[in-house]
Amino acid sequence: MSRSRSRSKYRRARIRHALFTLAPDKLLGGRLLRNHLKDQVVVRRFRVPAPLWRPELDGLRIGHLSDLHMGDLMPVQRIDEINRLLVDEDLDLLAFTGDAVDLDWQGIERFFEGMSAVPSRLGHYLVLGNHDHLDDPDSVVAAAREAGITVLLDEQVSVPVGDDGRLRIAGVDWTKRPQDCSERVAQVCDSARAEDPEAMVDLLLSHNPKGFNEASVRGIPLTLSGHTHGGQVAVKGKPGRNLAVAHRLSAGFYERDGSVLFVTTGVGSWFPLRIHCPPEVVVMEVRNGSWSEPGAPGNPTD
Repeated sequence: MSRSRSRSKYRRARIRHALFTLAPDKLLGGRLLRNHLKDQVVVRRFRVPAPLWRPELDGLRIGHLSDLHMGDLMPVQRIDEINRLLVDEDLDLLAFTGDAVDLDWQGIERFFEGMSAVPSRLGHYLVLGNHDHLDDPDSVVAAAREAGITVLLDEQVSVPVGDDGRLRIAGVDWTKRPQDCSERVAQVCDSARAEDPEAMVDLLLSHNPKGFNEASVRGIPLTLSGHTHGGQVAVKGKPGRNLAVAHRLSAGFYERDGSVLFVTTGVGSWFPLRIHCPPEVVVMEVRNGSWSEPGAPGNPTD
């Protein structure tokens, strides 16, 4: 994307932010923001049966964060609280699936430093979201890497697990169009096979859930995404029925041909209202097994 096009998107985002967040909150004397910040971030824990998950990776514990949207709706104290929620979760891996910042990137260093301090045996991984591209994506990437976080920009890495196992993690950069998402996922899968004809991606990080279209074709066992916020307003007890009407894959778990997708509602917001859709951090323990939706009868959450 050209720099001028990027700045145009940034300016439009600032206008939306002023109209839908700053102006209503000012008219109500700050009550919108105060009420919004009363919503506690919940920790959701799942045991996830994934049909294509390799048995030698059974029991892997993954922490999943997304859509922080650092800015007016995400003060420093809340950022610190979010990272603290994961400190004692005995994680093997911590993944962040995009939109670390809302508009301006300055100050995101504090979140990345806190994220990298969360104990995680196999490391900390991040992909960019659309908001990360608004101001200065290069600075967001640099800040993450400075904190020791692995940023995956249409890349894949192979991580040692146990005595002789490997976990292959892929991450794709933000793109909006489904076709572009599919092309990026195909690219990282092909690069893995170029290194090793037997290599398969085990875990895909894609801010846009539309990356799951190609992930399921490629037989990727687990994809983690964000972006939708679950609409921020949902029907009570039915998170899939929400205001994210532009997204078929909007919240929770989906399965297709043995591949599993999880779309988190995220920890941040782009407007100060959440109804039946609380901000969340997620911990999942993944095992090879026949699919049944986590949280459903017979496969309860932890």
